[in-house]
Amino acid sequence: MAVALVTSLSVACGSSEGNTPQGSAGTPSSSGSGGAAATSGAAPGSAGSAGSASVAGSSSGGNPSAGTGASAGVSGGGAAGGVTAGSGAAGGGAGGTGSGVGGTRVPGTDGYNCSPPSGTLPILQAKAIVSAGLSQPILVTHTPNGAADRLFVVERTGKIRIVDKGTLLTKPFLDIASKVVAGTANGDERGFLGLAFHPNYAQNGLFYVNYSDKADANDTGDTIIEEYKVSSTTPDEADPGSGRLVLKVEQPTNSNALFRNHKGGAINFGPDGFLYIGLGDGGGSGDTDTTHGTGNGQSLTALLGKILRIDPVKGASVPYSTPPGNLKDKMSSAAPEIWDYGLRNPFRANFDGCTGDLYIGDVGQDKYEEIDIEKLGEGNKNYGWNKMEGNHCYQPTTNCDQTGITKPFVEYDHDTGKSITGGAVYRGHAIPALRGTYFYADYTSNAIWSLVYDRDKGTISQPVSLKQDINNVTSIVAIQTGADGEIYLVSLMGGLYRIEAAPQ
Repeated sequence: MAVALVTSLSVACGSSEGNTPQGSAGTPSSSGSGGAAATSGAAPGSAGSAGSASVAGSSSGGNPSAGTGASAGVSGGGAAGGVTAGSGAAGGGAGGTGSGVGGTRVPGTDGYNCSPPSGTLPILQAKAIVSAGLSQPILVTHTPNGAADRLFVVERTGKIRIVDKGTLLTKPFLDIASKVVAGTANGDERGFLGLAFHPNYAQNGLFYVNYSDKADANDTGDTIIEEYKVSSTTPDEADPGSGRLVLKVEQPTNSNALFRNHKGGAINFGPDGFLYIGLGDGGGSGDTDTTHGTGNGQSLTALLGKILRIDPVKGASVPYSTPPGNLKDKMSSAAPEIWDYGLRNPFRANFDGCTGDLYIGDVGQDKYEEIDIEKLGEGNKNYGWNKMEGNHCYQPTTNCDQTGITKPFVEYDHDTGKSITGGAVYRGHAIPALRGTYFYADYTSNAIWSLVYDRDKGTISQPVSLKQDINNVTSIVAIQTGADGEIYLVSLMGGLYRIEAAPQ
């Protein structure tokens, strides 16, 4: 079911004239897979069989899941006008499979507090952690079970920076600016978009990046998923010569800059230890490319407009492998990498570190933005694009076939905002009442909300507007957790912030 937020705010980004790393609609082209080249749908091999993932309502180690206890009604703002809460429509779920690395908890989140919420919700504020020295920061993350005060910030232009104990280190952890094409014009959303550390990073030193390829002869910025390794001599630097191409996905070829958007960007390791990759439909407007017989979102052979799921570690003869449990196990015509389909631009997606549930922020077309929530063990879902935009028929505009489509938990229209930034679930220690609360934002309107997902009931609480409290942060492009489960906000304008209780 949908949640409709109706307030008023701001300029275009989710529409075709968008100007951020999220933005407009799509007319994509063929996608790549298999091996290092971009040949569509080729299977690079399969991983060994794995244990089934639990769908239990509690996380490993007896820690209760989110969704019960405190509501999201934080700090003085009250519920946004016109908001109604409901449950997400049921969709086809695949029995999730595991690699043996994870369980219900996401690997590397030992520092998270998975207890139920408790206490009183305080008024919140966003405290600046870094306010100078960053150039177009677009993501913040942490190493698995890393130090609570050590963060890694991705700059859109091609660098990873380290913030250690609140200090921005001068030398980048990794500089691949020579490989990255970063958009500057209105609607050009290419760049260095994603970073994920391997669950066994402490042992193998591996991490993975998602960027737009400067060497693309068509100048569309093909999506590159690449593996790197930390230096053998210092934890503050990666080995720039260790780069290994894992996956290349061709982006649409068109001279119009509007085809340089919808590149997705989210990459995360899930509770099963596999890498999940969010890819947009390729750009343009309406996802009208017919290279694969239909728009990329609904195509089962195109990799664009999807969440992919792979084991990125190189095998004896393949650059990556595809684990069991992907869509192909249910629909034989699907490319082996596909986990979910029917997405327009999953720019930001994150797992709840304690429950393993996946929250996807999917940037809308002309009218609606959405959040999709996928319970642990579910997957293989069709989120509707481009048959639907949110809860509404898009193509055709009426009487569209909604069979098998999973509808969003949250929807808001473009009077409220035009480019959703999917966020993260609070699992910190500092504000016990916030545990299990999901934060998300809109890039264009600078709005930010919170809600709680009740896993047992399959419903969400009334979304609450926090703009009154978090009003010093604009152009939010990422909401992520640190190694201690605290929530951080990234502004493309150059700031890194942490959500804290405001002084009383």
